[in-house]
Amino acid sequence: MKKRNLVFLFVLLLPALACGLGSGGEGGDDGVPPYGIDQRPMPGGEDPEQLLPAQVGRFSREELQFLGDPVGDPVYATYRDGSDSVFVEMGILASAEEAQLGLETAAGDTTDEFPSDPRFGAIGQEPSYLKVVDDGFFFAWTRGRYYFSAHAAGGEADLDEFMAAFPY
Repeated sequence: MKKRNLVFLFVLLLPALACGLGSGGEGGDDGVPPYGIDQRPMPGGEDPEQLLPAQVGRFSREELQFLGDPVGDPVYATYRDGSDSVFVEMGILASAEEAQLGLETAAGDTTDEFPSDPRFGAIGQEPSYLKVVDDGFFFAWTRGRYYFSAHAAGGEADLDEFMAAFPY
């Protein structure tokens, strides 16, 4: 392989590996969070339109769905690209502890017990996260007082691609 081609491959693959795509979004055995979420900027503010961008990679967001006040109540968004979709829930909570409770609730709704394998879950730390592979691919995480979850019924590749482009 020519040196120029190797450099090109390195430039293309390095960001994907840094975002966790090389490992299917799994964290490392040492508890490194999947998708590099611990290296991303901390969300700020209370505007769901800013916190859930209109475009995430190839996925475009449909109209946000509110169940009440966006601070304290869930906000839902569906991102689509053709037949591929990712459903996102976001919570802006009063504290990091409340965001952790949201993650615990998600864990109770999606799995029998919180995983002890750090590639799939960690709780009580910043960020906390949960990855579940069952009836689609689900990833939930906290950043301070913010809770996010993403569910890709179409498969791991959709979730990985979405998470690689999601800002938080």
